[in-house]
Amino acid sequence: MRTRTMLIGALLLGSAGLARAQDPQQQVNGAAAQQIATPAASFQPTLGQVDFGFRADSTKGDAARYYRFKDWREGAFLDAFKFEKETEVNLFRAEANNVGYRDQRYFAGFESIGRLKAVFEWNQVPLYMTDVARSLYTDQGNGVLSIDDSVQAALQVASGLGTAVRDRAISAALADTSQFDMRSRRDVAMFDLVYAVNRDVDVIFRVNNANRVGSQVFSFGFGTSPGLNPSMEMAAPLDDRTTDFEGKVEYANRKGLLAVGYNGSWYNNSIATIRFDNPLRAVDAVNGPSVGQAAWWPTSTAFSVNVNGAYNLARRTRATAAISFGQWSQDEEIVPPTVNTALVSPPLERATAETEADIVSMVYTLNSRPADTLWLNARYRYYDYDNQTPHFTVENAIIGDWSQGTQIHETEPASFKRQNLDLDASFTPYDYVALGVGYGRETGDRTFRIFGRTEDNTFRVTADSTGNQYFGVRFKYEYSTREGSEFDPHLLEEVGEQPDTRHFDIADRDRDRTSVILTVTPVGYLSFNGAVGYGHDDYTDTGFGLRDNDNKNWSAGFDVTPIDTVSFGFSYGYERLTALQYSRNTSSDPASAAGQAQFNDPRRDWSIDQTDTVKTILASVDVIKAFPKTDIRVSFDQSDGDATYVYNLATPFLTPAVQQLVPLKNQLTGFRGDVRYFVRPNLALGVRYDYEKYKVDDFSLDTGAINRLDPVNASNNTFASTIYTNYLFRPYTGHTAWLRMTYLW
Repeated sequence: MRTRTMLIGALLLGSAGLARAQDPQQQVNGAAAQQIATPAASFQPTLGQVDFGFRADSTKGDAARYYRFKDWREGAFLDAFKFEKETEVNLFRAEANNVGYRDQRYFAGFESIGRLKAVFEWNQVPLYMTDVARSLYTDQGNGVLSIDDSVQAALQVASGLGTAVRDRAISAALADTSQFDMRSRRDVAMFDLVYAVNRDVDVIFRVNNANRVGSQVFSFGFGTSPGLNPSMEMAAPLDDRTTDFEGKVEYANRKGLLAVGYNGSWYNNSIATIRFDNPLRAVDAVNGPSVGQAAWWPTSTAFSVNVNGAYNLARRTRATAAISFGQWSQDEEIVPPTVNTALVSPPLERATAETEADIVSMVYTLNSRPADTLWLNARYRYYDYDNQTPHFTVENAIIGDWSQGTQIHETEPASFKRQNLDLDASFTPYDYVALGVGYGRETGDRTFRIFGRTEDNTFRVTADSTGNQYFGVRFKYEYSTREGSEFDPHLLEEVGEQPDTRHFDIADRDRDRTSVILTVTPVGYLSFNGAVGYGHDDYTDTGFGLRDNDNKNWSAGFDVTPIDTVSFGFSYGYERLTALQYSRNTSSDPASAAGQAQFNDPRRDWSIDQTDTVKTILASVDVIKAFPKTDIRVSFDQSDGDATYVYNLATPFLTPAVQQLVPLKNQLTGFRGDVRYFVRPNLALGVRYDYEKYKVDDFSLDTGAINRLDPVNASNNTFASTIYTNYLFRPYTGHTAWLRMTYLW
């Protein structure tokens, strides 16, 4: 628990002094306030706003999760700075938020009306993972994580004395480490320029640069380098940069538009690999290395040349086209199969990746309104991802760095092509009523997937009533079927999957979707809204995998404004998702007779029923100048989620009974209150208070799970071999308060 205080008296004294200092200029400030309230007919004068003051915070529990994407630390703050100056020919805007903190943002924009528009923005986005991390590793830079030699040697000795001694030595070594903050930050700079060469021609230039540094939780489990038992979780370093560029020339007049442009994206990762010490071995051996290595995201590039066009035809018809030709590529050095000097690393076919994919994308649309009551639309989309990467084969592949391999591993440079056709028509027989029908067809061609081709056909009907001041409704129903062809069972055999296994993203499927949105406004100051949705997916030919899933949702709310200065809103939402998945349990080597018997035995089948439910409450009250010189805003929101996973077993079931999982629960509650009192028309004192509470009970990564991973505290030592960073799901309660002054000019 940490509680901080604010220098409230200093701010109040400062505001009083400022008010006294401005007393001789009451008439000047009054004129400025009148200018703000009543814009000039042709343009506005200089306008500005700034919030500054003191902030205090108090957190209990997981402070990192409360501050996950924000920085609300205690101290003086400068926020909501806005400046705008407009003349008859120019406009300039500048903004700044939370100046000096990890989530600060700066914006500046200039527009010479009808000639030039330039925008620059700098935005920092923090990611605070945990404030209680522990690690045996020290970051040496350039992706190298090391363990103190004495600790590594002691753990190797303990490992030779048996599992129990080894696990207790690991726990003791972790307990001797210091807790640290695990966080990262993304700095994003954006520049946007539009220059009008003349009335019909614009030159557009955009660049976006994002740099990320810090660390994040990353796991290396069984079967990965160095193939350790225990598996490991560590704070993996981050240092990468992504730069996106767009440039195009656009010509437009009353008849249509033509644009030609170039897009480029460059990703550069300064850390090509993560190299980390083996906590259980200080010297390389045939049955285990002293060091492990894993590839990090590779440096890569992407570019495309784009042509967009639109043309207005007769009878209120418009045709558009967008065509793009591009390429994705990366040619980083291939990470060696092993760094264990006690093993013979197999030779590589080539030193670098030589990965490359050609991309073709097209979108064509035809939109027409030949009559006042009829609207027609057609759209065709084409996307071709053509992977040109050469095959790569490794013989005598080493698995996990612990033994010389004999297997052959080969890459599968997958490609796919997707085509979509959508046809829609809408008929308006009466005012405020539109009836529509539509058809969609999607085909997908893929390589190295169990279905080489899929076809998805969708039929839809819609009914809309909009524009009526008292009533509005939107209804949509869709039915679609997906069927796969060119089935290749050998792809399932190669990876040891059941022949009845189907992958849900390409499996045969029937789908129903229905949605209704309703608004009712009986009087001008009161409106009701509601929505209902239902969806069902049935995977008709799936034996093992996702069999079916359903989703249901509804929401209801109202908004009321009894007087101009008071408004209130409330809504409640409910969403429920269910899914059913099938599998079969086998534990022996599939190549053995016992393994084959288990593989084909339906008495080892099991399934899992998953149910996720989320309930949401939103409420807000705004009281603006109902009390003299006072603005009051209050809001409340709550999201309450539950999830259950129920195992169903074949009868009889040939393996030991399964212990059912406890339900998963989480709830996030937030409250915000904001009060501002205008001492003068351009000067306000304010108080803001934010409250947030997170409650969680998650069997996968709660304190109970962590204790089971800890050999010293664990009653069940099943997972005691895992080395973890102490990252877990923890509840928290956070309070933040602002005492601020707002000045307008």
